[in-house]
Amino acid sequence: MSLPTTYAQSSLVGSHWHNGSYFISILNETDTCYNIVMATLHEGANAQPWLKTDNPDIFLMPNQLGNAWTDTIIHFYDSIVHKSIDNQEILLIYGYDRNLHDIFIRYDGHSSNPWYTFAHGFDSVLETDIRRQIMGTYRTVGQQLWTISSDSVSILSLSSLPNQPSYTYAYSIRWGETDRPENILTLSDGRNLCFKLTSEGLDLYNGIVHTEDNDFEWITQGDLLFKLTKTHLDNPVPGRWPEASSSLLTRGYLAPYPTEVLRLIRNEIYARHGHCFSDKALTQFFHSDGLWYGTALLKAQNPLVLTEIEKLNVALIATIEKERKQSD
Repeated sequence: MSLPTTYAQSSLVGSHWHNGSYFISILNETDTCYNIVMATLHEGANAQPWLKTDNPDIFLMPNQLGNAWTDTIIHFYDSIVHKSIDNQEILLIYGYDRNLHDIFIRYDGHSSNPWYTFAHGFDSVLETDIRRQIMGTYRTVGQQLWTISSDSVSILSLSSLPNQPSYTYAYSIRWGETDRPENILTLSDGRNLCFKLTSEGLDLYNGIVHTEDNDFEWITQGDLLFKLTKTHLDNPVPGRWPEASSSLLTRGYLAPYPTEVLRLIRNEIYARHGHCFSDKALTQFFHSDGLWYGTALLKAQNPLVLTEIEKLNVALIATIEKERKQSD
């Protein structure tokens, strides 16, 4: 495969980038390299130079063999490509095998993605991704309609009785002792709901509060309360994971999804373009998800044409799936 063409820009000094788990800050520039800092939210930073290259298709290459960060995140033989897609600046990390290994998104106010435009702190990126993952409209077995926005949960009964009341609660994302957000919603009525991302939507559990004598408090997952099935109401892009076709995803964003769900997210991109699957289980899943897949089959182009965002998301998800299989 050929690498994407480098996106040319003058100095990037002072810019910040994230992959949903780590961030990069470009400190300064010399004639031969950019000096950068890599870190997580709760660990110390590590500085290293990235070499400039004469290859028009490669922006930078790491320059510290054996460095702790280049052993785990950015490797010594990686190629770093700087691009702009829909006015969104990104760094694409290609491994020695020439496959896409990571996507870093600029988030210092230059992002066309409204989720990250004002995410000046890495902590806000982490919480933003959680809110983004759970947003949507859901149905429950008990005939309730749940609508989760970026800051509230609305619950409406769908029973046959007229004038059923709806209830709206503000929510916050709970942060744990490691200074990272947890998959726990604290509602304005005081309830804590633990949640898991599933192929259907969300599973919500009772959050059990524990307190030690020193007033340290933590929450554990209790009984299953609701199984929420995601719908397509008010969603211009069909499917359960429309963001995979509308915006670039990152490793951190994809990390909470089970491997079987990652496979569905990746193939849903193809399904939106009317791809006909040889796997009967995939065909059945997308047909059961609504009429949108049948409509896509009727409108399918041959060959299928994915957008640049979709191609990158497919490549990154496939890499993560492969890594997980190799580590099992």
